[in-house]
Amino acid sequence: MKITITRHSKTLWNKEKRLQGCKDSPLSPEGMDNILALKEHIKNNHYDAIYSSPIKRAYDTAKLLFDNQPIITDERIREMNFGILEGQKIDEIPEEYKKTYHDLWCHPEISNGIPEGETYDEIEERVKDFLNDLVKKPYDNVFIVTHGFCFTIIMATIMNLERIDYIKVNSPVVDGCSETIVNYSNGEFSVEVYGNNDFLPHQSNESFSK
Repeated sequence: MKITITRHSKTLWNKEKRLQGCKDSPLSPEGMDNILALKEHIKNNHYDAIYSSPIKRAYDTAKLLFDNQPIITDERIREMNFGILEGQKIDEIPEEYKKTYHDLWCHPEISNGIPEGETYDEIEERVKDFLNDLVKKPYDNVFIVTHGFCFTIIMATIMNLERIDYIKVNSPVVDGCSETIVNYSNGEFSVEVYGNNDFLPHQSNESFSK
């Protein structure tokens, strides 16, 4: 099975450097450009199934990429819930939560998530459950639209990383509409392409922890 993974395209809150999580904001003009670029990049590929987070920015990205194919929404690949910091500009995070936010990205081995949000244990559990179900499907080619933090957990799971090593895949955060390709065969994952953004007109390579 070949699994292609992308992150939803750029939104207005991405431009404003706000934490979105389970909240949402509209796709930006640059985001629309990038969707069209990815659509052109994959136009000759056939996918047996398209999976998307049900959050609107991801679902809209999937619908624009695939006009005439059904989109399977799955709660297990929605973005992490960032609790009380959702909607907050990153550079305006209150002082008392700056270390909590920093640890979320830079020290996952000690992070308990954001207050009123999800923990690493919770998002890991749902992502692993999704992947375990996916590889049992009779598909040759699958496309997934998810989110930046959820992408980190998906790739960390695929690469069998210890939690302390998640920083290897979360900084920089992959661009929206970048291309990551993973192969699954005989019970093993292998990464073929990681975060390819060469075809995108708007590249950012941002780190959410800055």
